[in-house]
Amino acid sequence: MDRIPFEELQHAERRTFYVQYEDGSAGLIETTSEEPPLLSKPGAFINEDAYMELRRVWEVATAELVDALQAADLDRLLKDFRALLDLGIPVESARRLTGYDGAWPLPDSGGDV
Repeated sequence: MDRIPFEELQHAERRTFYVQYEDGSAGLIETTSEEPPLLSKPGAFINEDAYMELRRVWEVATAELVDALQAADLDRLLKDFRALLDLGIPVESARRLTGYDGAWPLPDSGGDV
C-alpha cells in the first residue's frame, strides 16, 4: 500500500459519512476516500438530516435525564441536610457534611423532605 505524504492529506477533500448502527448509536466518519468507509459494526449510512435529527433527539433525552438526576440529587441532599438538623447538628456543620449551599431557612416543602 502506497503512503500519501502528510502535506497532500492536509489539502485533500474530505467527505463525511453519517451512520446509524443497529445498536441505536450513530456517528459520523470523515475520510478523504471517494469510497464509503467500512463500518466497524452492523449499521447503515444515513443522510445528514437524519443524523442531525438523531442528535437532536439524543440531546433532548440527555438533558431530560440530567435534569431528573439533578432533581433526585437535590432531594437526597435536602433530606440528609434536614435529618442532620433534626439531630441537632448546627446549620454550618450540616451544610459542610451534605454540601447543601441553598437557601436558609429552608422553604417549607409541606413535609415532603
